[in-house]
Amino acid sequence: MFFIGIFGIEEKAKAIRQIDVTVCPFCTRKGNHTLLKVYNYFHFFFIPLFRWNVRYFLQTSCCNRIYIITNQRLAKDLERGIDTPITLADVELFRKFEPSYGFEDERFDFCPNCQRRVSKTFLYCPYCGNKLE
Repeated sequence: MFFIGIFGIEEKAKAIRQIDVTVCPFCTRKGNHTLLKVYNYFHFFFIPLFRWNVRYFLQTSCCNRIYIITNQRLAKDLERGIDTPITLADVELFRKFEPSYGFEDERFDFCPNCQRRVSKTFLYCPYCGNKLE
């Protein structure tokens, strides 16, 4: 977040929709995927004026992974509500969450809401303000 008086630049991540899948193309289990849209925007008095750097992600519930969608046409179709089949050629692995996910420095963790790296000593995320578990 960057402010200059009454102007500012922020990054926003929002969940667009849930996609129910009978067979996950990544792990071949039943589950659902959450379509996420992440972008930067310029605002004036907290009114967004324009945005750039729009990226789409799929968060899986079955295999605990986040994929970035590299096929922009597929991302737009999924955002419009069109159920298009997702293949491994359309996405790229962004992050994999595991219960024993180890860091080099054990004092840091990721926020469950915005997925940014924060210190384990924080009670609230300094980026999105949500309470950390």
